[in-house]
Amino acid sequence: MRLRRMMPAIAVAAAVTTAGVAVTTTGDNSTAKIESAATSLDFGSVDLGSSELGTPNSTFLWESPPTRYIVVLGARFGQFGQTPQIMTQRLNVAANLAKKHPFNRIIASGGDTHWLPIAEAQFMNIGLIRRGIPPWQMVNEVASTSTVQNAQNTVAMLKRMGGTGALIVTNGFHMERAMKNFRDAAKAQGARLTFRPAYA
Repeated sequence: MRLRRMMPAIAVAAAVTTAGVAVTTTGDNSTAKIESAATSLDFGSVDLGSSELGTPNSTFLWESPPTRYIVVLGARFGQFGQTPQIMTQRLNVAANLAKKHPFNRIIASGGDTHWLPIAEAQFMNIGLIRRGIPPWQMVNEVASTSTVQNAQNTVAMLKRMGGTGALIVTNGFHMERAMKNFRDAAKAQGARLTFRPAYA
């Protein structure tokens, strides 16, 4: 039990530590060269929404930063923690939104992955940190194992945190079902929440 609790912290520490450098070889002499991977550990970079100013999603988030969230949905990771392509796409979109809207928090939603002692949301934390998002901008939902549960658990969290709405970050093939699940969950829980799609 103690190992299960320690592993997520160890995994995050290892990812953050190793993300700081990248090893490359030159073509001529195959000498190892250490390069700074600044983009991986860029904890302070923000873009205040300038490149998407006036878009519906940007306006939605800027209207009420403390109560509007960015929800990124999990996807099943590989047996040894490999990131699937659809999750890479989701993390890219979520990180881009979070950098442009640093006062809106991200909810990473996803539970246990296979036998690994770490939830999908915690894997997503590592991916977001490597994309320059600070840990304090993230909130985790780690109990869900389906889109329906993503919606039910996240809506309950939004209610507790005084949320008024969220952008749902997922892929196009998954968006219609995800939006329906979130709206159904909000209705069932009596939560007055507005959801908008953010396509990965």
